[in-house]
Amino acid sequence: MDLVALAAVQAIDTALDQARHARPRLAEVLEHQAAERELAVVRGQLADIRRRQDDAQRELDTVEASSAEIDANRSRLERQMKTIISPREAEALQHEMQTLAARRNELDDRGLELLEASSAADEEIAQLSQVEARAAEAEARAAERRAAAEADADARIAEMVAHRDAAASAVANTDLVAYDRHRAASGGVAVASITHGKCSGCHMEISKSEQDAIKRLPAEQVAECPSCGRWLVR
Repeated sequence: MDLVALAAVQAIDTALDQARHARPRLAEVLEHQAAERELAVVRGQLADIRRRQDDAQRELDTVEASSAEIDANRSRLERQMKTIISPREAEALQHEMQTLAARRNELDDRGLELLEASSAADEEIAQLSQVEARAAEAEARAAERRAAAEADADARIAEMVAHRDAAASAVANTDLVAYDRHRAASGGVAVASITHGKCSGCHMEISKSEQDAIKRLPAEQVAECPSCGRWLVR
């Protein structure tokens, strides 16, 4: 097994893993996600105000319908009042008319409150619409920067993939299959080296005696880290 050739593949695979991990964490991606959240908040506020305004309008429609019904009843009672002779009936009609008048005043007050609330909502919507426009513009600009950054990252990844394919072509297919299997079982790193007396894969120290034993292995035998089992380039 040519570990030197596999080490070249490993170096590219490590760089690829890092590039793919970094892609969704690009500054431009995070900036765009923040802009999307800000825009969503503003639009949520607008939607909430519009919902409240719609609720108020429905209530106002109900108030106006009730007021119209009261007005019709009062007109009917007034006409009826002109035909009544009995004082008791007249008193009962007057009481009913007073009750209707009190209810009409309540509805008038509530209608005024609803109209004022709707007017205030219109002002809020106008102000927030300006904020929304600015947030949408910022989100669009951020989206353009994100797209450019992602395209650049994809181009670099594609270039590394091409280099990887070229490096892998120098490795026997059986060795490459074994490497891929070992890499998957070793957290992405199958081939390591001894650097400053430590395995570059697990960073555990390799004793002098272990290093000497590794050096004495036959050239055709694959050396492994005594701690993590990764293949070691000699």
